[in-house]
Amino acid sequence: MRVVTFMNNNLPEFDLSAYWQEPDFLLIDLVSLMANQADSELGVTLMVKGAIMTGTLVGEREYLTRVNDMFKRMARDSMVKPSKEDLASLDSAFGFDEMIEDSYPETGDAEADEDAPLEASSIRHLHLKDPMIIYPGSTLSFTDSALPIMRIRLTAIDGWMLGRISVVSEDDDLPDVGFIH
Repeated sequence: MRVVTFMNNNLPEFDLSAYWQEPDFLLIDLVSLMANQADSELGVTLMVKGAIMTGTLVGEREYLTRVNDMFKRMARDSMVKPSKEDLASLDSAFGFDEMIEDSYPETGDAEADEDAPLEASSIRHLHLKDPMIIYPGSTLSFTDSALPIMRIRLTAIDGWMLGRISVVSEDDDLPDVGFIH
């Protein structure tokens, strides 16, 4: 471990190895403020351990709600002639949609919410809807899966850019315009 010390002893020691293991603070803010708190969807391309993937960044509440709904549906489908009590018990048994890691503004007072600034928090994951793995190898799409939202640890992301990559096949009828990005 390499520790940097400064000539002024009043400054704290800084561990360079820990710095490079932290997720990008700009990406954390983007995920927290835009996807999680503002509930916006953004096209994004990620570089993760040598793989390039693209998709739509969505908030954790959408992901957790979809996980919750999927498990409830699977449980209902496995029941034989469930009673109303069984279905009510099943609905209360699943609470994935309450397992959020980000902090959200209170929704009680509409005027207070408008004036309160959104604050980023320390989160660990982002959620990529309709992900496609572009590289290495053949393009893989997860659009038709039971839960087409991938949960990715922020510390695993080596690089990122706004914008979703468009994938075209050789069969697509495209005008001859030179390079396609």
